[in-house]
Amino acid sequence: MTDAEQQLLEILKKRSFRRAEPGKMFQLVSGEMSEYFIDGKMTAVSSEGAGLIGEVIYDRTKDAGLDAIGGLQVGAVPLTAAAVISYQHHGRPIEGFWVREEIKSHGTQKLIEGGLRKGMRVAVVDDVFTKGGSALKAVEAVRAFGCEVVLVLGLVDRLRGAKELFLRNGITDYRAVFTIRNFGIDVPADEG
Repeated sequence: MTDAEQQLLEILKKRSFRRAEPGKMFQLVSGEMSEYFIDGKMTAVSSEGAGLIGEVIYDRTKDAGLDAIGGLQVGAVPLTAAAVISYQHHGRPIEGFWVREEIKSHGTQKLIEGGLRKGMRVAVVDDVFTKGGSALKAVEAVRAFGCEVVLVLGLVDRLRGAKELFLRNGITDYRAVFTIRNFGIDVPADEG
């Protein structure tokens, strides 16, 4: 684990990781109920967290030959902004984008916002993967637009099936910076 990753993990633990009160549970986007919740946006919108996220994403993707980086709104928006700033600081301009949940009904009526162009090599990012459905929506939209999804990267994998979903959908380069085990949650070996 790099120094930046270690620092990011500590901030995620402090700002984003929560355990439910006794007798209560969190409902996740996937529909599952959980005794813990990771709100990656709480780290991504802090100045220290955003800087570290950008550097970690840059470090994890810099050798993939990317033209663009982004993901599904809302979670991927601050990650994308942090990543493109880090790429620029490293002298490697890159386009950012995000995929809307649905086509907006006004203005340009776009599903994908940002500088994405057909044929680009793309990384899809998200803060937390449970089953991977949100990231897969972004992957499908980007593919339909005419881009190649080179890799999918999450800050935290809850080890609940995302990797398997991505593999079933032709995403062979799946990366997670951390797993839920880094937060002290014991997950059986057959689940992750």
